[in-house]
Amino acid sequence: MLGGFLGAGKTTAIAKLARWLSDKGLRVGLITNDQGSQLVDTTMLRAGGFPVEEIAGGCFCCRFNSLIEAAERLTANNRPEVFLAEPVGSCTDLVATVTYPLRKIYGDAFSIAPLSVIVDPCVPCAS
Repeated sequence: MLGGFLGAGKTTAIAKLARWLSDKGLRVGLITNDQGSQLVDTTMLRAGGFPVEEIAGGCFCCRFNSLIEAAERLTANNRPEVFLAEPVGSCTDLVATVTYPLRKIYGDAFSIAPLSVIVDPCVPCAS
């Protein structure tokens, strides 16, 4: 999972990472997430040629089962070797509510990477 606040560059980073992994010969599956519906991130990543599943209407922690179902659909349709997931920018406790349960429940079947977070520092910051 690649987290970060709204506008930090998560989608751009995921697109570049997905392209880099694909260029290395790995199959990549992407999962997008937001509180709203019809996510712009999903459209943008699909336009890049990647298989994408979308979880709208709530964060990964509130929609944990939907996250699992999205991964299962990607697995059935595309057999990705790497999943990249972009949680909604306002979700703050992803380690406790998503990463830990994924490791506990699915750790024997999958290698769960640590949560990465993108920070967009303001330069210069207003005082």
